[in-house]
Amino acid sequence: MLEDHDILVLQRQLRRRLFEGERAITWRPGRELAAQLLLYLDDPQACWRISVQWLRDTLDADRVDAGFGGYVDASGRLHDYVVAAEVQRPSQPLPAVIGLRFSAANPGIRAVWSGSGIAPIIDVSQERSFTQELRATLMQAGTASKLAVPVHDEDRPVGMICADWHHRAPRWKHAVCDELPGLARTALGPLLSAAHRFAQVQSERAPANLAALTPAELKVAKLAAGGLSYKEIARQLDRSLSTIDHQLRSIREKLGTRSTARLVHMLSELNTSATGRSAPLQ
Repeated sequence: MLEDHDILVLQRQLRRRLFEGERAITWRPGRELAAQLLLYLDDPQACWRISVQWLRDTLDADRVDAGFGGYVDASGRLHDYVVAAEVQRPSQPLPAVIGLRFSAANPGIRAVWSGSGIAPIIDVSQERSFTQELRATLMQAGTASKLAVPVHDEDRPVGMICADWHHRAPRWKHAVCDELPGLARTALGPLLSAAHRFAQVQSERAPANLAALTPAELKVAKLAAGGLSYKEIARQLDRSLSTIDHQLRSIREKLGTRSTARLVHMLSELNTSATGRSAPLQ
């Protein structure tokens, strides 16, 4: 397992990149988000959750989802967008989209990356860049309007973050929308990429001993790796929060990890069979 020193070095490098020099983040809310993400750099799932919660609160959206993928790389390989994290307005929940897979070949997804920054869709039911299947999937999920933001690490695509509203033509916060593309490129992309790479190295250096987990612990670990919060796991398994917390502590101890970051990589194949869903978007 990597030593604490490794994450401190990475945090220090990114802090200089994000907060010093000519290319430093100047938008105060963006700086605050980046500073918070730096604290969770050893847990990419936590970074996604923090990002979607921040955007939901900042835009007053009904639902925000995010994850890696959603683009075609330079070699032509498709990287489908898989929803890794979501958060909803508590007073008006929409159908969950966590785990949904959207094909990177879909013209509606490609249109997000072909634009100059943020992609506003005022009326999903009438959006011409969307296929009929994509419109149907989004409308079934309760989406009437949305904003989609491609996330880059400099010029390298990383993933997407999307805000949804259940009603058409929401009151866009233009001051926020103007800042989001730059924030996604200069802060979210570098931070999420670094968190993902760090977790990969951790996984390679300390392979999982899944046989050490009990069946109950394995079930909890798979749900945690799928992006569910403690509360969501407890509700799905009909257990108390304290029980879930105790089981996750036991899981981390057995697998030799300090966070859910390595669980995502250790259990990726199991997680796909447990939580992965595909949206018919071809």
